[in-house]
Amino acid sequence: MTIYLDVLLLSNLWADYALLHAAARLTHTPLPKLRGLLGAMLGAISALVILLPPLPKLLLPAVRLLPAGMVCAAAFGRKRLLRQTAVFLGVSMFFCGMLRALAVLFRPAGLYMQNTVIYADISLLTLLGGTAFASACAALWARHTAAKPRGGFRLHLRLAGQDFLLPAIADTGNTLCDAFTGKPVVVCPTAALSRWLAGYPDAEQAAASCRGFRMLPVRTVAGGALLPAFQPEYAAVCQAGRTAESPADVLIALTENPQTAAILPASVCG
Repeated sequence: MTIYLDVLLLSNLWADYALLHAAARLTHTPLPKLRGLLGAMLGAISALVILLPPLPKLLLPAVRLLPAGMVCAAAFGRKRLLRQTAVFLGVSMFFCGMLRALAVLFRPAGLYMQNTVIYADISLLTLLGGTAFASACAALWARHTAAKPRGGFRLHLRLAGQDFLLPAIADTGNTLCDAFTGKPVVVCPTAALSRWLAGYPDAEQAAASCRGFRMLPVRTVAGGALLPAFQPEYAAVCQAGRTAESPADVLIALTENPQTAAILPASVCG
């Protein structure tokens, strides 16, 4: 069978990005677009192993595991890498199993498998439709299995030497993250930080005085907005009623909404 290099790379690039997106949905983890694209590119390059002669069966697990770990490290970072890699592999094996069943049942002429890599010489429309269907299934499953917050949380922030303890709620729908660093974003009401903000003309000036300042685009049901965001001196999350807290590497985005609690992404509440 003739393998076209452009078809191999482009189809795996698209498929790996869709699988990373599905893994992010299932684990309620932010996936920055640039990091997701980098991970998908690594996955596409690793697919070139299909061009090698058949490898010994003892090497095949490593051929699958090592690239998957590299792909997830590039896309999600080192935090919870084992969990992300396991979910990514699970989703990959599910859809690879579907393709293998298709090959056994129908023996399509454009499907070839070697060294754990599948080459499918299919139309662009079929590829787009299949990955869109896979992403929709992952989104529905993630919504169905979304963990409900076990009570409330408390957010501990340190800003300009001042400590703040804010009530917080976990929101599985909060997948906001910084496109440059991939860090999850906690949305905080300005009213809860009034003691710190009193020394500045407005929230944007206060955020600009901190390191990592940037304006983050946010889209909600009410429309789009730009929120000033920054890196706090210290941030930690703990379950309400407990004393032990877990440091969180997050950005803080300020909002003028009259809410009283900070909104935490589910990824920092596990």
